[in-house]
Amino acid sequence: MIADMEIRNHITSEPALNQEARLLVQAEPARLHCDLTHGNAFFPDRNAPPVPILTAFGDGNLHQCRVGGEWDFDRAFAENRGGLIRSFRRLFRKTDTDVWEDVIFRFGERRFLCGEKSRIIGYGETAEDAERIVNDFTAAYGTTPPKTGGRFQLIRKDRFDFKCEDVTLGADTVLTEGEFALRYPEGSPAWHQGFVEKLITRKSGLSILEGTPGTGKTTYLRHLMGTLQETHRFYFIPPSNMRILSESDFIGFWAGERQIHSDRRLAVILEDADAAIMTRGKDNQDQVSALLNLSDGMLGDFLSLQIICTINCSASEIDQALVRPGRLLSHRVFERLDPSQAARLAASIGKSLSHARDYSLAEVFAGHQSEVPHRHSIGFGGK
Repeated sequence: MIADMEIRNHITSEPALNQEARLLVQAEPARLHCDLTHGNAFFPDRNAPPVPILTAFGDGNLHQCRVGGEWDFDRAFAENRGGLIRSFRRLFRKTDTDVWEDVIFRFGERRFLCGEKSRIIGYGETAEDAERIVNDFTAAYGTTPPKTGGRFQLIRKDRFDFKCEDVTLGADTVLTEGEFALRYPEGSPAWHQGFVEKLITRKSGLSILEGTPGTGKTTYLRHLMGTLQETHRFYFIPPSNMRILSESDFIGFWAGERQIHSDRRLAVILEDADAAIMTRGKDNQDQVSALLNLSDGMLGDFLSLQIICTINCSASEIDQALVRPGRLLSHRVFERLDPSQAARLAASIGKSLSHARDYSLAEVFAGHQSEVPHRHSIGFGGK
């Protein structure tokens, strides 16, 4: 697509321009040919308006206003069929549902609205008009989103690039004070408050959550994501993809995320990260070195990443360079529950327990004790 835009010429005073040329310039405004074949047909990319908006406004006044939320695009489409000029709808055959991924409405000669599932952008000739467009659309089609917990970005790599898939957690993953106190040993609520304060105030650092399987590390992480959803953006790297930490292109990915989300703390979750933090050997040297670089030093200062690892190994097996003062933000040992606390928790959820020396959180919720032998946690006393 080629768009023609008229642009008034600046009349130069260069003596080389003769009188005939001056008259020609004044009489014939130039035509600028803009190649829009590589422009976005749908939602804007990094504040670059889509092709329909660019062609409508040309070099004239253009203002935009953006707001987050959720909207009823089905009803907006039904009531504004003539104004819908772009749409991208995803069909899910297995569930017989569909979702509007991307829409563009034209409400006037120079009044546009772009929308996706979590934000809309209004375009107008004045800042006030752009704001009015998003406010009117929200008043007419805005919805109250269901209550949810936190969210995280699942990081994966395709052939050429790193991608993020947004995952929203259920509202029940955020625990009440009473639920938290029942699930974790005495002193845990106070430690949690102190840890949250560190994550809010410190830009970077490494945190280690240690404990045998079933002691509530993942449950705690879900609760933490909900607690910090206004200040943090969480990323999850599956254990099977831990090797991407040492890839050179990964630094560029983080730099881009830092630029886009400069108003948030960035926190990386590494579950079952034993291999990445154990004393360096031939099989894990690259991963340990990557954690050292990402969590401290000049690269750590630049990226400002908070890294939270869960491990099943003991503290004595952790590479000592990772736990030196200044790099380690927090280290918490998740203990098994004693019989009295386990009984109180079981009673609150309608479970009964056979007698045992202690219990994991998973065993209480399952209503029985695992037959797999366990070790007692050791470490820095959870401080």
